[in-house]
Amino acid sequence: MSGSEWIARTGRPAAALRRAEELGAFVETYAEPGIPAAVKDLIDVAGQPVRNGTPGLGHRIAGTDAPVWARLRAAGYAAVARTTVPELAWSGRTPGCGNPWDPSRDAGGSSGGSAVAVATGATVVALGTDTGGSIRIPAALCGVAGLRPTHDTLDLRGITPVTPSMDTVGPIAATAADCLRLHGLLGGAIEPVPALADLTVGLPVHLWAGKCDPEVVRLVEEAAATLRAAGVKIVEVDLPLAARHARTAGYTTMLFESARQWWAEYQRDPSGLAGRAAGLLRAGSEVSVPDYERARELAAAIRAEVDAVFGDVGALLLPTVPVTAARLDEETVELGGRAEDVENAYYRLTALASVGGHPALTVPAGLSAAGLPVGAQLVGPRRQEATLCALGTVIEDGPAARELALARRNLQDETVRTQP
Repeated sequence: MSGSEWIARTGRPAAALRRAEELGAFVETYAEPGIPAAVKDLIDVAGQPVRNGTPGLGHRIAGTDAPVWARLRAAGYAAVARTTVPELAWSGRTPGCGNPWDPSRDAGGSSGGSAVAVATGATVVALGTDTGGSIRIPAALCGVAGLRPTHDTLDLRGITPVTPSMDTVGPIAATAADCLRLHGLLGGAIEPVPALADLTVGLPVHLWAGKCDPEVVRLVEEAAATLRAAGVKIVEVDLPLAARHARTAGYTTMLFESARQWWAEYQRDPSGLAGRAAGLLRAGSEVSVPDYERARELAAAIRAEVDAVFGDVGALLLPTVPVTAARLDEETVELGGRAEDVENAYYRLTALASVGGHPALTVPAGLSAAGLPVGAQLVGPRRQEATLCALGTVIEDGPAARELALARRNLQDETVRTQP
């Protein structure tokens, strides 16, 4: 479908673009013919400025398209917006970006603008990047689907590096099927999918037991029930190494590698950063090589632990984020009777795939009692994105997920009715 056909069919893009801009999703928009897409402001689109969410660090005018964007352009997509991103994508939140379901709440990060673009209907798809969870977190909080591909399988040239051993690029879209189609366009492998009756999905309940919003638990359990009703076997599994070390191993790696990428340049011109990224780079510059090597050893051990579990199950199911979207002015959320930093909570369950390099998908699981989206996360063996998306499609067909999809369409239609 061409961009003009989509606009004529839905009537949404012009009003939805304005709504996404009001929510702080975009740093720049463009009148480009084609199927409307948004691009995270780390990714090269020929002729467009790349700002990385910073006042100056790493700024450039892209001379050519990043290979992943060139593939989408060849398929008829147009980069109509560059999306808001925290400095160097170093945050699970996107400053200045509100959630379409409740503008007083967080859109998540660092691909928050990309998730808002899709959730509002401003674009059909958005490109994001995912290091520690930056596609999955905002997609879950905004009620859309997001795919983190297997690490090191898509071309990252023309994309600002943050943590090369964990960085990925991938799609945010309305559904798992859309994510898979876009994954193929981006150059990802699409392997055969086993019959649902032949699949077993593992529930690592110990990763979130007692540390998860009851509404999130309820909806992920409903997702498991929907899979079970479709013939998928559900079993509990244990990942003790991941439970103890995934977040720490990932965080240490991100600190060390991002500092090696950017600390020297920041020191040459401190005006290039204005927020918390400067402190994170400074902290990363102080991480010792032995500590980094230990983190990478732990990451390898976690990957081996997860791979061993994949000898018995075809995928893992867990919450994407253990809470619904926090209020913009909140720094902590309460989980299990204790206050936890918002970003730590957001990152806790996405770290598993990030550290191990496995593919992971978030799909909308349903709405909480307060009317906020909850995401169900599927993690799979390397290059098994198609299996994850098949399972995600089943979850999307469950009653709670269908209710969310209808509410999202109503939200988009309401934008058309109320925008000038």
